Amino acid sequence: MANTLIDLDDEALEQARRYYGTTTKKDTVNRALQDAAARLRERRNAFGDHLEQAFADYTAMSPAEQQEYAAHLETTQELLEETPRLDVAWERRRREWAA
Repeated sequence: MANTLIDLDDEALEQARRYYGTTTKKDTVNRALQDAAARLRERRNAFGDHLEQAFADYTAMSPAEQQEYAAHLETTQELLEETPRLDVAWERRRREWAA
């Protein structure tokens, strides 16, 4: 383990200490870092699971459905390239679907 001198937000540290039930700054910071790393692993695993399911769904489509889906992806990609913010792009796309 490395010794590192850092400035900590005292209020956030106290909140984290209560949340994790730790008693020292070192234990609190280490627990928060471990928690963040675990959450990242969980997100990556969930994304991998999503990709596997998406691939299975895609391969189960007929060639016509695959072609329609590809066109949808192309339209969405073009929209994302034209629109500066993701939320604006998705709202525009939802309006198109509703029409």
